[in-house]
Amino acid sequence: MRAPVFAAIVTLALGACGGSKTGEGVPDAGYDCATDTRGETFSAGMSKAGTQGLMTFKLMSSTPAPPARGDNTWELDIVDSTGAPVAGATVTVVPFMPDHNHGTSIKAQVTETSPGHYEATPVNLWMVGFWQITVEAKPAGSGAPDAVPFNFCIPG
Repeated sequence: MRAPVFAAIVTLALGACGGSKTGEGVPDAGYDCATDTRGETFSAGMSKAGTQGLMTFKLMSSTPAPPARGDNTWELDIVDSTGAPVAGATVTVVPFMPDHNHGTSIKAQVTETSPGHYEATPVNLWMVGFWQITVEAKPAGSGAPDAVPFNFCIPG
């Protein structure tokens, strides 16, 4: 009796995260991004003010473009309220799926390649569906941090 109950629980848990497993071990339920209005349309250089209004975050490029399922590389420019590059900041990029209450176990490594210009890789969007990718910058020294969410729907 316990085996059928366990099998039912596993089936329900997999269904909650997108359905059956593909050959790559990635859930794929054929999620329809056309009906999800929360995602932003990617364009190279898209710019968003931080939630604190202290910085502006520009997603200069994504490889692949637009962001897709799997590993992505992002190029980001971060400027302060005067438009000056935020150099030497500690920058984190954290993908999260609010509908499933989980992120990814793969942490993006962020490297400053020139003053205020950062490369994040891999930005791991391993599953189809709505992703909220939060970019946070903590300036060198005693400056206050700021952050911004980039929201993308990743199709199946």
